[in-house]
Amino acid sequence: MHRLWQSTILTGVAALFVVGCASTRVGSIGLLSNDERLLTLVVTEDRKRVDAECKGVPSLGALVGCHVARRVERDGHPTVQAVKIVRLTDRLPSPMAFEIEAHELCHAVASLQSMADPCHAENRGALTFAPAPARGLSLR
Repeated sequence: MHRLWQSTILTGVAALFVVGCASTRVGSIGLLSNDERLLTLVVTEDRKRVDAECKGVPSLGALVGCHVARRVERDGHPTVQAVKIVRLTDRLPSPMAFEIEAHELCHAVASLQSMADPCHAENRGALTFAPAPARGLSLR
């Protein structure tokens, strides 16, 4: 796995996991056949984190975000692009909102490539950080 990505990803529950200090959320989703993930999302309030994650990305001014793509071979099939999206924010999204954002971005990255969508491979699309249902209601 790419060294920069290794430093931000920890093992967690299901396909998406959220880690980081109080000012950063990091998650990966979309299990590929080589145990890598199609999408890594980094949302942070820390401009230095953006600078570190986006190091080497051309810019005319201060970066507020970037995307970094790299080719990943899958079981001898044509390669796909695994994508890391980094963005600066003034306020972190809730864990549930972050999880939904990463999940939908995973679908977008998969749909733009000639590949089977891996975004439900580990958790069938179920929310990890879903709020408890109100009394008498059920989630479907």
